[in-house]
Amino acid sequence: MIKNLDEYLEMQANRNEVVGSWGFSSNLNFTRMKPEETNIWFFEQVFNFLRSFFGLVVPDSMEIITYNATKQVKRQNLDQQTFLDELMLVMKGLKQHLWTIRLNLNIVGFLRTKNRPDDPVRLQIKEPCTFIVWGGPDESGFQSFSITYNLFSTTILDGEDQMLWSINQPVLEKALRKWEQQTGQRINVVDSNSAHVPVNRYGFGAPRSRPGFAAPPPPPPPPQARGKDPFAFEMADDEAFKAELKNQDLPELEDEILEDWEDINDEAPEPEPNEPADPTNSSKKKDPFDFS
Repeated sequence: MIKNLDEYLEMQANRNEVVGSWGFSSNLNFTRMKPEETNIWFFEQVFNFLRSFFGLVVPDSMEIITYNATKQVKRQNLDQQTFLDELMLVMKGLKQHLWTIRLNLNIVGFLRTKNRPDDPVRLQIKEPCTFIVWGGPDESGFQSFSITYNLFSTTILDGEDQMLWSINQPVLEKALRKWEQQTGQRINVVDSNSAHVPVNRYGFGAPRSRPGFAAPPPPPPPPQARGKDPFAFEMADDEAFKAELKNQDLPELEDEILEDWEDINDEAPEPEPNEPADPTNSSKKKDPFDFS
């Protein structure tokens, strides 16, 4: 049972896994919320996350723990197309406040080998990657996303020399920016379990080049707050961020989720072929996660 992000980073370090993490607090007072309201809020956070990171991660397993660890639910071998329906059905059966949801994810990333450097291969990869939300009466609604550094470094993975940062980092940056837009929250926690990992607000910095490899070309740098601490965002920058969000045409999910929460059938709807299921509006043919 992981109580906070520091414990998660320490756990991965004990497994000799290097990860980067990004997160923010929703600053909610859960003591004023009924268990059902808390659980719906959790569902919305998972939904927002999957919309933002669609194309980069897919659910693999999940763990749900209620307040004071009174109940624990685990699911393995999740199906991307029916996962949200399964999650909603599990949550409807809970009578207690949720405390945490942990999603272990598979990464859809690019691999590029030394022998074929101009032909990167896109694969589903089992490397450390996790989304965790904490809530309930003693929490403020902190949520975090963590991903392995292997796909953004010059280390060796599966016996091949990897040149990965320049093709994987833009995908990660796009997902993190969408996460901010979708939730209306600013990423203000950026961390890693290694002092040598170059993490920033929207992903990983360029690694040092290895012998025989050219340094990767940097993507366009995101706008950053100025100051001694790159993560100590100034108030003026926060106001600019809020103004930017007002210009985003983002869907309002709460009414749709509340309606579906009441009307969902015991049997999950059949998803469209090759299209993730969207329990908030199963009649729509357009992929709800596709923001392209």
